[in-house]
Order: sequence, then structure tokens, then C-alpha cells
Amino acid sequence: MDGRGEFHYLHHDRDGRRHAEPNVMAEALIAAAAEVGIRITVLDTCYLAAGIGEPTAGVQRRFDDGDAQAWAERVATLPEPGDRARIGAAIHSVRAVPRDQLPTVVAAASGRPLHVHLSEQVAENEQCLAAHGHSPTALLEEAGALGPDTTAVHATHLSDHDIELLGSSGTHVCFCPTTERDLGDGVGPSRALWAAGAPLTVGSDSHAVIDPFEEIRAVEMDERLVSGRRGRWTATELMEAGARIGHASLGFDDAGSIAVGQRADIVVVDPASPRTAGTGGGLGTAVFAATSADVREIWADGVRHEAQTLREEAGRALDEVIAKLWETSEGGQP
Repeated sequence: MDGRGEFHYLHHDRDGRRHAEPNVMAEALIAAAAEVGIRITVLDTCYLAAGIGEPTAGVQRRFDDGDAQAWAERVATLPEPGDRARIGAAIHSVRAVPRDQLPTVVAAASGRPLHVHLSEQVAENEQCLAAHGHSPTALLEEAGALGPDTTAVHATHLSDHDIELLGSSGTHVCFCPTTERDLGDGVGPSRALWAAGAPLTVGSDSHAVIDPFEEIRAVEMDERLVSGRRGRWTATELMEAGARIGHASLGFDDAGSIAVGQRADIVVVDPASPRTAGTGGGLGTAVFAATSADVREIWADGVRHEAQTLREEAGRALDEVIAKLWETSEGGQP
């Protein structure tokens, strides 16, 4: 829980012109992560269309490199970051990257983490089938995008064949339950994907809720609602998804476990808060009872951080920055 994958879109000025320093925003993200002491994988995102066959417009022009080759050439100039950062890539979706451009992104991302929003909504599947005669998953498989270095984000509306393709290729899937809930997008087949061979991770996407414990727990709770059964996921499986497997999907194979050779990352949870009292203080407490407010200490690469201080400092800083952004936005209101 000491790292994050950041879909990075802002490659250009508001009018669509490339910055004089083309990767200045990615470098700013890496510097910000270093300042607050977290690991980051910058998933530089290829975003070339507003929809299948539709050019980018408005704010999307800040995302658009023109074509996948220009995107790849820009990303190739990013310097290799330090030990606490990685450079990865993202296909925003099969809506935003044309079919003939997908292989170029895949080739440029070889050996690095590659993430893609997949079948988040039914409309995406319908549009893809109408335009290409394939599901989004099948289109990615055709382009060579599936495999252990790839993570399919959301993976909500899948056919049995889609699940087979993702599982047999060892593609990671990243569920973002609070976002999928907030947007009304639905509940993906987490257990079926796991059984097929697709490792599960969790994320937050739109940051509808900022709490990794809630995201992990929601995988089980949503599965209960869909299946009508309890105990679909164990605490161990869910913690693996939130820690070791999640780190691996971001290019950090040496993080997420307390073991020899792994980074010294430890999260200390209060076993006697109003939420955790009487729950036994084991792994089940962290997964099924705790929230981020119950974290007392964080050890990242062996360095101890007092959690309450971090929460207070981050909250105040965010409040100040967001208030300034609203002041300069149209209307000045959320």
C-alpha cells in the first residue's frame, strides 16, 4: 500500500501544443511522489480519440500526441527514474486508441507495465462490436496487448470468452469498486477471472473514496451482492490483491510482502479503534473492519512515518490547493 499507478494524461498545453519540455508533467508527478515518500509508476497514457472514429476536442487535446508513434517517441525521452519510481504505459481504452494504433503502443511498452481501461460500460462493448466485430478484450488480444505485464482496469462487462482470454494470458485485472459503484457501472466477475488465471489487484480510479481498505473489502461485498453468497474471497486473498500482486502489476516485484529480500514496508493498524475493537487483531481485522483512519504507522523502505501527521498535513494541503483551483475555474463552484 506504499505505491500507486498514475494514469498520466496531461502532455500538452490547453490549446493542444506540446510543452517545451515534453515530459514536464510526468517529471513533476515523480518529484511529487518522492517529496511525500511514496513509490509511483507513471502510466503515460496514449489517448488519440474522443471515441471510436471521433477526434479529440476541448480538454482532450491536452492528452493527444497525434498518433501512437509520436506518443512512443515522446515517452522514450523520459529519463529512467530512481528506485522508487517506474515508467509504464497505458492504452486509455479501445475507444481512445484506434485499432491500427494499438500494436505500436504495445511494442513501445514492451517490458514495462501496460494498463488499459477495459469494458467499463456496456456502451463501450456495443460500440466496439459495431465498429470492429470484436469485443474490447478480443481487440486487445489481436494487438498482442494481453499478458502478465498488462493490467485490465475495471473489466466489468465481460463474456465467458473475454474471461478466458484474460485468464489464459495471465493478464492482471484491477477492480476499482468505489468508482464502479459511484458511476453505476456494475460489478465485474472477480471470482471467475481469478479462477481463469487472471491475478486480481485493486485501485481507486476516480478517487470517489480515498481508502484502500474500503476498495479491498468492497471486492468481497460486491461479490456477495451479485452471487447471494458470503465468503467469496478470503482475507489473505484480498490482502494479496491489495499488496503483493498490486505492486507486481506496477513493476515492483520486490514489494508487498513481509519477507527476506522484500522492501521493508509495514502498515500498523490500531486493533482497538471503535471499528476494530474486539475483532481479534488479525488479517481479518485489516481487511474486513479497518479503514484508513485506523492506520497508526507506515514504514516505507524501512523509514517510519506517523500516519496521523501525514493525514492532517495532506488534508490541509489538498484543501488549500483545491480551493484555489475552484477560485480560478468557471463559476468558482464544485
